[in-house]
Amino acid sequence: MSKPIFITVRKRHKADCAIAALACLLQRPYEEVLVVVARVVRHALVRGLTNTNMIKVAARFNITLVRRVGTEIDYSTMTGILGAHLRHNNAGDEHAVVLSHGLIYDPEDGEVWKVRDYLKQFNATHIDLLSLED
Repeated sequence: MSKPIFITVRKRHKADCAIAALACLLQRPYEEVLVVVARVVRHALVRGLTNTNMIKVAARFNITLVRRVGTEIDYSTMTGILGAHLRHNNAGDEHAVVLSHGLIYDPEDGEVWKVRDYLKQFNATHIDLLSLED
């Protein structure tokens, strides 16, 4: 039986975009991921998650995430959690979204964007990707 590419999950708190993005990528319910996050990181709903935190949480689900930067990222074929500094509202805002085969799903508002349009719209810089291990 076929499976969806990912299950969309919206963020629910001030700083939980990475938790929602992890739930999408891992194809797990938000609450299940949140329980594991709470065991790994204190105050995650207030401070958010670092790449190291996300890698540790994914490992608890027996999933290995690999950090990629620059030319290691193939936006048209890769799937993972894209992290970027956004400059549209507050300089240096950090945000996590899901990248899947040339599209970005934003757990902030549930919107789906073409990669280049999203990066341009939000003036995104310092981009990295936590992708599924090959």
